[in-house]
Amino acid sequence: MPNFSKSECIAQNIVFVDGLWRSGKAILGPVLRCYERVEKQRLEHIYEYLCVMHRHGKIDTDAAMTLMRMFSDIAMYNMMISREVNLRFFDESGLFNNPNCLTYLTRLFHDDGDSVMERIKRDRPILQLMTHMMFPGVDLVFKAFGSRAKVIEMVRHPLYMVEGWDNYIDRCGTDPREFTLWLEHDGRCLPWFANGWENKYVSSSRIDKVIYSMKWLFDQMDNAGKGLNDEQRKQVLIIPFEKFVVGPYPFLDRIESFLGTKLTPAIAKTLKKQKCPRKYISAGRGHDRWGGNPPDIDDIEDYNRRIEFVRANASNEAYTVLKELSLQYETKYGLSDQSPWNRLVRNH
Repeated sequence: MPNFSKSECIAQNIVFVDGLWRSGKAILGPVLRCYERVEKQRLEHIYEYLCVMHRHGKIDTDAAMTLMRMFSDIAMYNMMISREVNLRFFDESGLFNNPNCLTYLTRLFHDDGDSVMERIKRDRPILQLMTHMMFPGVDLVFKAFGSRAKVIEMVRHPLYMVEGWDNYIDRCGTDPREFTLWLEHDGRCLPWFANGWENKYVSSSRIDKVIYSMKWLFDQMDNAGKGLNDEQRKQVLIIPFEKFVVGPYPFLDRIESFLGTKLTPAIAKTLKKQKCPRKYISAGRGHDRWGGNPPDIDDIEDYNRRIEFVRANASNEAYTVLKELSLQYETKYGLSDQSPWNRLVRNH
């Protein structure tokens, strides 16, 4: 049986923007486009699919690596000639929701073929790829791309993700328009992250499924991070959502150094559009269809509202899991002073 390979590559610089559902990673796409050489983000599921399948032994390493390299090269080439440009007005990855959109309209009139390769060599573009929950299998990314890849992982306080997940998770295994990988268990389909605890997933209430799923994913992300070597850790930048939205400027400097490029003046307009910096963590643009319409209340009131939602719907066991997960998150990312969670949970 042959080993597949792709040793000659077009995409020499790649940045993955990854995170859990409702982690707020969509903010970063337009922001990264404000850096020199960084392309408009592309939302592509193939990379997370390959990471999950490889992690579970469903695809050989050489085949998975070859597909990753192939798809990234196709994406880079198509980006440079504006093939497959997203013209939808309301998509976060759409042309008109990103700065410098005229670049892609101009490329429609450029020659393809060898001239594209010359432009790539000259301009050294950075391919920006958005993924969902890829990090538990991120070792495959570094096997496939080595030093060519960087990963920006957006993380978010678990309590802030519960409602969005609660409005979504039942689509897994039932909705043909839901594109998370599913696995089969006793004649039904479950999301891939239920692997290893399928019976508990099936028997849990909807909100308990959400909490246990987030706990499982946070643990797997931690394990994946610990499995990286020193050089690979330098290729990962973790951004806590809560810190970024209230104080983005230190992170902008870190991203500049991380990607080896320069920020452009377009950032001012883009931050304003993303409502950053903001007074309250939840005062963002919001997405009604994911239960993310931001409430017009301050952070203390918002935390109270979210906690009451969990307490009214979750089991005592799941609530305890969420509380512990939240406190771990705040300690890890230095949010104890910023967050009211520590004060509020004592009264519940």
